[in-house]
Amino acid sequence: MRVVISGGKTLLARAVARVLAEKAQIILVDNTLPELSVPGVETRAGDLRDRGFVAEAVAGAEAVVHLGAIEPAFEDGSEAIDFATRGTYVLATEAASAGVKRFVVGSSLTLFQRLPAHWEVTEIWRPRPEPRVEHLSPYLAELSVRECFRVGATRPLCLRFARIVEGSTCPGPDSVHLDDAVSGVVSALSVDLSERPRHSGWIAHITAAGELAKVRVGNPPFPYEPTHRATGSAGMAEHSETGDWRRILGVQQPAPSRPIRNVVIFGAGGPVAAAAARELAPTYTLRLTDLRPLDAIVQENQPQSPGAPLPPLLEAPHEGRVVDVCDADAVMAACEGMDAVINCTVVRTDPVQAFRVNVLGTYHILRAAVAHGIRRVVQTGPAQNLLQDEDGYCWDYDVPEALARPGRSLYFHTKYLGQEICRVFAEYYGMEVPVLQYCQFFHPEMERYLHHFGVSWQDSARALRRALEVPSLPAPCEVLNITADLPHGRYSNRRAREVLGWEPRDSMERLWQRSGHTSGD
Repeated sequence: MRVVISGGKTLLARAVARVLAEKAQIILVDNTLPELSVPGVETRAGDLRDRGFVAEAVAGAEAVVHLGAIEPAFEDGSEAIDFATRGTYVLATEAASAGVKRFVVGSSLTLFQRLPAHWEVTEIWRPRPEPRVEHLSPYLAELSVRECFRVGATRPLCLRFARIVEGSTCPGPDSVHLDDAVSGVVSALSVDLSERPRHSGWIAHITAAGELAKVRVGNPPFPYEPTHRATGSAGMAEHSETGDWRRILGVQQPAPSRPIRNVVIFGAGGPVAAAAARELAPTYTLRLTDLRPLDAIVQENQPQSPGAPLPPLLEAPHEGRVVDVCDADAVMAACEGMDAVINCTVVRTDPVQAFRVNVLGTYHILRAAVAHGIRRVVQTGPAQNLLQDEDGYCWDYDVPEALARPGRSLYFHTKYLGQEICRVFAEYYGMEVPVLQYCQFFHPEMERYLHHFGVSWQDSARALRRALEVPSLPAPCEVLNITADLPHGRYSNRRAREVLGWEPRDSMERLWQRSGHTSGD
């Protein structure tokens, strides 16, 4: 059996490698492996974001144990998140292509850190990550693996580890002994999942035994019986925390609210933002930012698609800036003095920039919003339920917003991870983050092809206006379908109507009626 283990220089990876080396061929990989030697184990230094390196490493492997995202791999937070998301995606997709049968991803029980110790938290509970790198890295890696293996032959398992201690140290309430952590990984590799439904019990909490453990051993899909019991009284004060669970899980650091007068738009050179800028300019003072100067985009005169709007060149008090959302400092400066943010940035096909813009750029924008006390952030992206494969909703009708199925599609996958970053920030800080989902855009000169999820450029801009102006949202992060009223019955815009008070005006009837007929015939 050939097993690839990422995060090769970590304590857990080396311990797992030593145990597995007795009966399997082990390859330890990490970005650096300084003077690291495990008897009988091959080591390879390389970045998981390097597809060539990963493809060579997983060739011929039967299993992958991905431990590289449990802890931030870089001191720089932006780099750590890029590594945790793009590195996980590259490793997972290359493993699938290589025919790897088992993929184990390591995550962290710190995702439940703020839950009281007397709650019976098990694997069915939703993680509650905080908006910081040490939580986002393992959480986003979990999500990436889940989506990459919704379909296909590879069987995934997610192991959430408590804090790992070694030697004669007894584990505290939030810890697990190294020997037990290794036992969990070995069991995850050996368990037979062939008779289980694909996602029946694929998460396991690897923690110490006993009632003193903050998160207790649940019901994993494989035998896991830790031999070390949690001891000590640290953290036991949490047993006394009482009250409404909604309060405990609610907003931790409320963001302030203020009137919205100044709005910064990221990705202002694209058509969605261009239509929105024309709609909003008479009412708000806009700061339009893009990777390129807007006048250069206009002069080039190459709209994204026939009929797509180009950005307006607005005079003072409006402002234009060149800003790369991959640059955290530039994003921070662009948000200074603003009351709201609209994020229209997107990269669809570049395997590096899609992660850096759609995931990392969103992270930078949310961090800047918090730093500047901005509560309203409008996020845009593709509807996450459009895939027509077996992991999508091709047989369904009246499909609502919340059923995200991005799969391995680079565009959908990266925008989905960015959307989850929005949700984590919004719920922690009590922000107001409407996420507007689009697919196709209509224009008057359009040919007859019509997707069953589409909206006119003008209606899309009106939806963005309503996302800015709606007094409040039912939840901190609301995902909304922005589509016209269409007769197909496939996708629903009901929530956008209810939450935003938005009404699409353009039906483009000529695109779904036979030529020569009108609605009055």
